[in-house]
Amino acid sequence: MTGCADDDLVSGRWGRTNTPSSEPGSAGAPTAPSEPTQTDAERTCAAVPAPTALSDAKDARDVYVVGSAVFYRSGPKVFRILKDGTAKTEVYTSPNLVRSYVDRTTLVLVETTGDTPEATIRVVAAIAPEVEEGQQAPEPAFPEFPKDETPGIAAATNYNAAGTYVFASDEGSFHLLADTGNGDTIVEVQKNNPGARNILAQSPGVITNPQIASGAVWYVRDQQRIFKVALADEENGIPQGEPTEVFGIGYASCSLAVNELAAFCSVGTAVERRDLTGGNPKTILDAQQSMTQARFGATIAHDGTLYVRSEAPDEKVKHVIRAVRPTTDAAEEKLVACGRGTVTGLAVDGTSVVWTEDNAGVFIAPR
Repeated sequence: MTGCADDDLVSGRWGRTNTPSSEPGSAGAPTAPSEPTQTDAERTCAAVPAPTALSDAKDARDVYVVGSAVFYRSGPKVFRILKDGTAKTEVYTSPNLVRSYVDRTTLVLVETTGDTPEATIRVVAAIAPEVEEGQQAPEPAFPEFPKDETPGIAAATNYNAAGTYVFASDEGSFHLLADTGNGDTIVEVQKNNPGARNILAQSPGVITNPQIASGAVWYVRDQQRIFKVALADEENGIPQGEPTEVFGIGYASCSLAVNELAAFCSVGTAVERRDLTGGNPKTILDAQQSMTQARFGATIAHDGTLYVRSEAPDEKVKHVIRAVRPTTDAAEEKLVACGRGTVTGLAVDGTSVVWTEDNAGVFIAPR
């Protein structure tokens, strides 16, 4: 998609930023004082379509888009609701539930163990659709999970449940960030046997922004040091790698997002791009060139676009969600959501952006 004219900026469609704005006070007759007018941010946000509320659960967290459904956790329960806001159903409940994760085949639950803070990892396989012998099962619109009182396979751990969560998965395994007595640990866990675990990386300090991209697990250590671990590829004879520091920044915390071409750091006042070796750093969008003054916060990469929630609100338009598409020299920016409260979780698929909002609920908007 190409850059758009200024009218498209106001309409909320893609528009190229990082271009100088016209200077005030250009030649011409003086103008009389006028009433206060809307800022550019307010005009832009006024044209952004209002999202659809899927839930008013004020404590909603752990949101995922899977097929035509949205899954989220509210307190001790996991819910599913269709994108059109219908067919809400309770998927799982437990007084011990702390975190949840959903993909096409699996529901993963992190629970406390009895009266201790240690985590039990429960893995629930989706119900396989019935097919006639010799026929291939169709792809369901969304996964269905059994309603048993204690479904799936549970495995005890010595992880701290409150600091442990799943961040990615593939066909046979999922990856979690575990809070252990030795610090933060990235662990690969087999879906069909959650007791089978492979440690990929450990740190005595804090690990943030773990994610899988370009054949590796990427993560940030101590807010400023970016590492990766190459994943094993048995089919091509590639062994698991060792944790390797790719680059570091000494002037800000990095909220990391990685795609197949580049690594990006949201650093509050700007979004920066580097190649996958850590070289060629470049600011692709800064707060002065952005549509709003809201600080850049947590970022995810999807289909060549970065989805950036604000770290702090704009004075006029509150919290926002930006879609930032890197170009050769800079970036194109679009506002997905404006005038929001604090965004606590974000998920994206091919057509929609879904988020949880503190003390407000679950919302969906078109990409």
